[in-house]
Amino acid sequence: MASKRFFSRPWVKWGLITLGSLILVGAATLGISWAVLSRDTDSFLTLFALRVPKTITKVLDKDGNVIGIFAEEHRVVIPYGDIPKAFTNGLVATEDADFWSHGGVSARGIMRAGITAAATFGRRMEGASTLEMQLVRTVTAKRKVEMKRKLKEIILARALDKHYTKQEILEKYANEVYFGGGRYGLEAAAEYYFGKTAPQLSVDECAMIVGLVKNPNGYNPYNGPRARALAVDRRNHVLRRMAAEGYLKDADAEALSNKPLKLAKEQGRDNQAAAYAVEEVRKYLYQKYGSEAVLNGGLEVWTTLDANWQDAAQKAMQTGLRAVDRRRGFRKEALLFVNEPDKAKVAGWNQYFEPGDTVRAVILGWNGEGKTASASVRIGDTKLEVPVAAFSWAGKDPKALMPRGSVPLFDVVDAKDGVPSQLALDQEPAVQGALLATDPKTGEIRALVGGYDFEKSKFDRALQAQRQVGSTMKAFVYGAAFEKGGFTPATIVQDVPTRFLDSASFAVTTFADGRTDAIPIKPGAKPYEPKDYEHDFWGPITVWEALRDSRNVPAVRTLEQVGVQNVIEYAHRAGLTSDIPPYPSLALGSPDLTLSEMTRAYGTIANGGLQSPEPFLIKKVVDRQGRTLEEHSALATEPSLDPMSTYQLIQCLQGVAQRGTGAASNDLHWPVAGKTGTTEEHADAWFMGFSTRITCGVWVGLDERKTIYRGADGAKVALPIWVDFMKAALPDTPKEDFKAPEGMDWVDTDRYTGLAATSATSPENLLHLAYKPGHGPSAPSDADAIKKIQDARAMAPSQPVENILWGRAPGVPPMPDPAPDAGMAGDDPNK
Repeated sequence: MASKRFFSRPWVKWGLITLGSLILVGAATLGISWAVLSRDTDSFLTLFALRVPKTITKVLDKDGNVIGIFAEEHRVVIPYGDIPKAFTNGLVATEDADFWSHGGVSARGIMRAGITAAATFGRRMEGASTLEMQLVRTVTAKRKVEMKRKLKEIILARALDKHYTKQEILEKYANEVYFGGGRYGLEAAAEYYFGKTAPQLSVDECAMIVGLVKNPNGYNPYNGPRARALAVDRRNHVLRRMAAEGYLKDADAEALSNKPLKLAKEQGRDNQAAAYAVEEVRKYLYQKYGSEAVLNGGLEVWTTLDANWQDAAQKAMQTGLRAVDRRRGFRKEALLFVNEPDKAKVAGWNQYFEPGDTVRAVILGWNGEGKTASASVRIGDTKLEVPVAAFSWAGKDPKALMPRGSVPLFDVVDAKDGVPSQLALDQEPAVQGALLATDPKTGEIRALVGGYDFEKSKFDRALQAQRQVGSTMKAFVYGAAFEKGGFTPATIVQDVPTRFLDSASFAVTTFADGRTDAIPIKPGAKPYEPKDYEHDFWGPITVWEALRDSRNVPAVRTLEQVGVQNVIEYAHRAGLTSDIPPYPSLALGSPDLTLSEMTRAYGTIANGGLQSPEPFLIKKVVDRQGRTLEEHSALATEPSLDPMSTYQLIQCLQGVAQRGTGAASNDLHWPVAGKTGTTEEHADAWFMGFSTRITCGVWVGLDERKTIYRGADGAKVALPIWVDFMKAALPDTPKEDFKAPEGMDWVDTDRYTGLAATSATSPENLLHLAYKPGHGPSAPSDADAIKKIQDARAMAPSQPVENILWGRAPGVPPMPDPAPDAGMAGDDPNK
């Protein structure tokens, strides 16, 4: 009775009518909205079906190892069968527990979202996103959360669930979602974080990647210690959810939660060693195929590189340049300073550190004295004591060099959980370098390093820089002498005071006693007078010895005798492509050449005279359907240098590597040959060397063409880098001796006299050399011959200067005024 009276009241009736009207209007509005928004369902499903995810272009080494990526979105698409069960279980347990039972929309989620919407008067919607709805949001790239968008997501999510199986939806999700670090999709994330393919991931690794879905950048463990801790917490949350949903036992989840997080960087898999080579590939691909195809087209580029050799080359270069730079001394101008050492923030602190990284640390002060002193330093919230021994290379008083508030660069000697725990003073090298290693028979580039750090300088000094090559040019002078001038390794050349005079500027007068003098014809004319490293003269020496010890005067005299045009023509046949000015200093390496052309030319020598193909980097390009777009190959088959003459040159270059300026290569215990090179004022240091299977060149210098440091010759600066690289590369190749062409005569030779060896020849002077038929020494190297050479050598330093007119031979152009100079006299023969 009371209820009837209540409902009979006018305000109640009107209230019910109003409420009913609102419900009807709301239902009608919802129905109309549903109908309107549902009109996009077919077009969305078509888009979803036709959508091809942006996929990366992979740059591979010769064995298929990934050495570089080009991508707008770093993604590798994989099928459902490659997705680990642990990943899908963790994803469902954490992001959408009702995934297997709902039709694209979770009823529990809708109720939760409705409560939130009511509380915020429709301004905020959350909590209802199923995996289907998240996938819709990813595909449509709509991130704003509001009522209309949420309703459309629900409609499209239901459509997805109706038209696709749950497995297909999971496959699409695993390939589309962003996981931080620029990585899209599970496969790219697995490689980035753990250095694995997706099927190789363990349960705890899957859980960490699932945890990134909520906050890819905030939980990226590479983003510093705090992010790493958050990543571990989130991983453990995913493991607990998997246990709660029955995918894991509680004990297993607990055990996995206690596992340390081991990332790919800690396992040495994050490698930028091939950055210069990959950049060369990128420039080529952009020019030929365009940026869209390169960044999103899923190309596969097979290069000629060997990833292991490339790693070794990068390590050898960085280690070598840091050692060279320390010899130049500590540069105080490279220090940073802060006003508040206890509070200041320094760029580069918010990252995951591992041994071998570098970091700037703030000096808070110095403690103790003498050998027990140490510096208190700060890196963010981490404070460390660095012993004074870690500063030893900088000088006697590091306290004065680096006071409180200074911010030097340190090498991370050791680290724990991404935080530096042991440091040693370092500095960014000012000196630069380049290394190029090729297969001389094919021209395939096996390793390429264009500088110390690609991120700091993208200029590729291996392929682009033109520098004076120093005494490495002598190989072409003597090669031409063997081929065109009738020389042999035993030919005697003169290392005596010599001036080269332009025949258009000087006249030479010969006196009755045999002395000569130069009379200038042009006012101010200057002669070219080469000298050696120690400014001494050795008198008569064999070509083998002259090349072994990189003597300068004999090289220039040989150039003049053989003919400069013959030497230039020989060098071009070997593989040099740049213009070579026809001046006396050519013999000492005054031409500006690239490391690439030098490596090719020395490769021709390594091939016994067969023309080494031009170095190349790209072997094959394949599109995403597996079709080959282009393919490259080459093989040295054309003889460009005389084989017998080339073998004689190889014997001399082996002498350099075994007993001369390149003797440090004996550490390799391998048949190798090569030549050091140093230019004026020690501005360029070179070593060009080869085995039967590898040709490798190393250049070191400053970009500004200034002195590296006094005494920085090729043997001290470039050769150690070459040796370190070859130690890693040679064991991957057959150990072969250089083979002499058939028909050559072998003669035991006294390298001191250039005559046939006898019992008077000392063991250290005995050489077993090959000669062209009938051209080997026959006269015996007896005591009289040895005495004659000894007397001549003793007189050499005091011998009057010999004047030689340059340009007297047909086809030899006059010298410029002044003559260009490769500068200082070669390499230190004692190194």
